[in-house]
Amino acid sequence: MNQPTERPAGFQGYVHQSQASEDEELTHVDHGTAGGEYLRRFWQPVAMSSELGDLPLVVKILGEELVLFRDKSNSVGLLHKHCAHRGASLEYGIVAERGIICCYHGWHYDIDGTLIRAGSERLDSPICRQVVQGAYPVTEKDGILFTYMGPPDKRPDFPEYDTQHLPGVEKIPFSLTTPCNWLQVYENTQDPIHVLHLHTHSSGVQFGVASGVDQIIEYETSSAGMINIQTRQVGEYTWARTVESILPNANQTGAIWEEAETEKYFQRIAILRWMVPIDNFATRTIGWRYFSSETDPRNQGDRSLVGKESIDFIGQTEDERPYHERQQQPGDFEAQVSQRPIAIHADENLASSDGGVARLRQLLREHVRNVAQGNDPPQPPRGYKGWVSTYTQDTVYPITLDASQRRVFGRKIAATILDSGHLSHQDRARAVEQRCKQFLPSTSW
Repeated sequence: MNQPTERPAGFQGYVHQSQASEDEELTHVDHGTAGGEYLRRFWQPVAMSSELGDLPLVVKILGEELVLFRDKSNSVGLLHKHCAHRGASLEYGIVAERGIICCYHGWHYDIDGTLIRAGSERLDSPICRQVVQGAYPVTEKDGILFTYMGPPDKRPDFPEYDTQHLPGVEKIPFSLTTPCNWLQVYENTQDPIHVLHLHTHSSGVQFGVASGVDQIIEYETSSAGMINIQTRQVGEYTWARTVESILPNANQTGAIWEEAETEKYFQRIAILRWMVPIDNFATRTIGWRYFSSETDPRNQGDRSLVGKESIDFIGQTEDERPYHERQQQPGDFEAQVSQRPIAIHADENLASSDGGVARLRQLLREHVRNVAQGNDPPQPPRGYKGWVSTYTQDTVYPITLDASQRRVFGRKIAATILDSGHLSHQDRARAVEQRCKQFLPSTSW
């Protein structure tokens, strides 16, 4: 196709008035939508355990209003908000030894939604065999409550990830709300070029000087989704970082303030999180912030800042800074929310640096359509000890390479990581170290 030889004329505001609508297939999440049905086929975090006290908690996820509670036997229920009797909200329910009792007429539900007793009806009333309150199963893991909201007969096993079992790591739950569609929060994980611009050039260095070094970026499909491969030359060190998106909506990210100044192999993560749609117009990012001396040698992290609507690095919430500061030094929150409540993909002009975003959307679209056609979505495969193998890491090796050499170096490290998911953490680190030491400046590329 012939390329234009001149720039288009300016001052075209009048003619650039779009009537395009959002990409419903990927962005809409209500029950019965294509995207919503796909997301419902996986376990999703719904709240932090610390949010659940003696009283029921109203939560909204995937467009559904629900009530979360812990009964007096320590079992957790997640029920439709409105009582099946006459619609009073169970947020005002009485938490019982077993289940919850509606305040209005005393209908008593177990955590699975079955009716234990229908208030003033006799104990053997047939209504207890006829009525069931909508409910979803809940699993609790390391301070986070997860639920499965899909077809009951399609419920997958609850997954555990290899990074949840790293030695010497402290995991602290957090939950952040972003008032925009889930996809524009999630696809940020496959937009590594924004680190150079948003987090360095536009706002000053927000996540370490080394992150602002120009990187070679490539992408690979993984067994759980996809990774981006970022390879930088930082002084005498070559730094290969891989960041992954675990379908449908999970992400792992490496050390937040990595400076690539010491040799390391297969250093793991600082965050495991899910970008969970509250509805079409808001997202709850919920997961664990990981703390270790390996990923934070300068103790720049602050455990006391991690929790409900708070995290210990800049640009993730609306209330952390005054508006004028957020204008002067915008972060992820400002960039994502300012794309509109739902970003209009038809109005975008994707360029070569948007390859990861385009690839992630395409992967999601394929999986959404697969479920819409009646098929089961692939679940993340299990590796060592039955844990889900993951591929986020940082490797820093003392070698100076030109651009073409760095590109191959990054590919080789990524291939080693992708091929070693069946191994233990220690064996994977050794495999990466061995691969690095095969590289010499005189090697023919």
